[in-house]
Amino acid sequence: MNNIEKVPEHIPTKEEVLSVILKHAENPVFVRELSDEQGPYLFEFKVEGKKPGEVTEFTYTRKGTFPNQNAAAETVINVVYYEDEMPVGGNSVANYNNATGEWMETK
Repeated sequence: MNNIEKVPEHIPTKEEVLSVILKHAENPVFVRELSDEQGPYLFEFKVEGKKPGEVTEFTYTRKGTFPNQNAAAETVINVVYYEDEMPVGGNSVANYNNATGEWMETK
């Protein structure tokens, strides 16, 4: 019988997530963190824009199902751009590869 041990999934730290965000923005401000029994599953960072009312929001979400009944299929960092509190665009910034332990930047 072949016993394959399942490698525990690494959960990136706030500092690891911030290091990816710093490649895309200057002076991000930590907003909030949500955790469950496995650890953090959401981090939010915001960056004020150059014009009044411009805000960029970076959100890290861990793969899994969470206490608030939300779920994510993969561990990602997304960005949303706001003008006067209205979203005007966004995209994925990076996906986490648990097999390699590295962030893969998206274009």
